[in-house]
Amino acid sequence: MIESLHDSSKRLPMNQGLTRVIRGPYTAFRLFLDRICIPVWLRWLGVTCGQGCSFIGRPIITLAPGGTIALGEGVRVFSRANSNPAGLPHPTILAALTPESAITIGKNTAISGASIAARVKVTIGSHVMIGAGACIWDTDFHPVDPYKRHQHPTRDARCAPVVIQDDVFIGARAMILKGVTVGWGAVIGAGAVVTRNVEAGQVVAGNPAVVIGSSLRNIERVREDS
Repeated sequence: MIESLHDSSKRLPMNQGLTRVIRGPYTAFRLFLDRICIPVWLRWLGVTCGQGCSFIGRPIITLAPGGTIALGEGVRVFSRANSNPAGLPHPTILAALTPESAITIGKNTAISGASIAARVKVTIGSHVMIGAGACIWDTDFHPVDPYKRHQHPTRDARCAPVVIQDDVFIGARAMILKGVTVGWGAVIGAGAVVTRNVEAGQVVAGNPAVVIGSSLRNIERVREDS
């Protein structure tokens, strides 16, 4: 029994060493993809990437001719399933659907497996945190009227610009829908469905989202530090 324990203790470091040897090239390959290939590919597609943008995994990009997707300095985009402890349901999706569409994301914003779709315009400020699987859509995608859907499945869908101001925290699986403005420093609870404007510093949750608290004290601290 003692000998078997002794043998297993010897095998453990060897197993760890073998794991490192196997993982080493794979890790290096992923770093090469994330740091070099993906930024080059995005720029080739026409996405504007500010200095210091970083990517873990390949996002899904839809960019209509004439549309724009612009990422500010230091934006972080997580698209690999294990890149967030909460787990990602899919890679980050950035979709500018028409020639008039625009997605603009401010500096140092972090996006984890979110879906951001613009038929008109989605504007996201700086230092925003967008949780795993959150959805930000400025369109219904399809008309509400079934007759219009028969005529064309997407043409008459309602849409209105979405604005997310600085320092907003959007929880996992939350949905922010067309025409909504989310004020400075607000918090959107996990799974919330937001169909109305959220004032600065408000904490909202639920479906439909309602105000459950305030982050105003924290906002004042951020303003003092900035």
